[in-house]
Amino acid sequence: MKMKIRTFKVVKPLLSIGKSILLLSLLLIACNSEVSKSSVYNKPKALGKFNEVVVVCDQQMWDGAVGDTFKYYFESAYPIMPAPEPLFDIRHYTIEDLESEPLRKELRTYVMLADLSDFDSPTTKMVTRDLGSTKSSEAMRNPEISSTVGKNKWANGQLLIYLFGKDRKNLSNSIAKNFTAATDRVHDHDSEILKQRTYARELNFGHQAKIMEYFGVNLEIPADFKEVVLDEEEPLLWLRKDAYKSIMNLVFMKLPYESKSQFEKSEIIKMINDYGAEYVTGKTPKDVLVVNEDNLPILEYTSEIDGKYTKELRGVWEMTDSFRGGPFTANLINSADDKYVILTFSYVFAPGEDKRDLVQQLDYMVKQIEL
Repeated sequence: MKMKIRTFKVVKPLLSIGKSILLLSLLLIACNSEVSKSSVYNKPKALGKFNEVVVVCDQQMWDGAVGDTFKYYFESAYPIMPAPEPLFDIRHYTIEDLESEPLRKELRTYVMLADLSDFDSPTTKMVTRDLGSTKSSEAMRNPEISSTVGKNKWANGQLLIYLFGKDRKNLSNSIAKNFTAATDRVHDHDSEILKQRTYARELNFGHQAKIMEYFGVNLEIPADFKEVVLDEEEPLLWLRKDAYKSIMNLVFMKLPYESKSQFEKSEIIKMINDYGAEYVTGKTPKDVLVVNEDNLPILEYTSEIDGKYTKELRGVWEMTDSFRGGPFTANLINSADDKYVILTFSYVFAPGEDKRDLVQQLDYMVKQIEL
């Protein structure tokens, strides 16, 4: 059974962490209690969506080198899209902006930037009060003390990341040094909203049963994913969610384990291209889905899913004879008994639309696999 991509109804309109990063994450965790002692009672619930970060600092700082450093890291490209999309959606407010509109204090995620030597800065005054005089004095003496984390300052469910330095140069260094740990903190804070967005609908237990039967894994699938192909001989299962302006695809494949070479990038790409040639055709027989290896990079990571070795690829898929494509993520996972490998291939088609949040929803689903 072949699914023609031309039938799609579309309306136009970081990863690996080293020891140093682990230490930074521990620093953030250890400092958390410093600025989260206020009562959670009688506070509103924080508002906002995931992937949104509010930066609080003085306007002059935001317009200068410190602001440029922050944008360089936190607005860097999400890996990997046909057209660049930022890692986070950034808003900037000054202290005056927060005071003039109280609702701006009720958002979910803040990053506070402070030059501790600028005693006239409203942001520095607030950060110094939040840190306490002892920690502020230590940070002025020791540039290694450059970050901490708070919660629920103005509303319940808030995350506040404080990045500071004894001068602006040290503050820029703090942004660069703590970027990965801060990113992990934000993503962890967003995980519950991401889960709610991903599983907004009831579950399809029929899909869940088939995934267990043919692939030996347990995974919850929302009911708005429909079965496109079930090839019992391969086995291969293709699920698809059609929305107003996007199509989300999730494919499962199972192959006998032969050797470590199956986890090489070239072998995983071959598996994806074999699927595209067999099941995803366009206007002509030669118009098939393939991995774009020529114009865009393919990112490669190693990780674990449910404790088993996993090789992850991120890149862009395209059709060979038509101008269609989008981002994909592939995960090749060792089975529980090490006799098979399981490939998940998730990809998005959403021309003219942002795709980052859709990719994250598919990633979230796959990472919940239980072997």
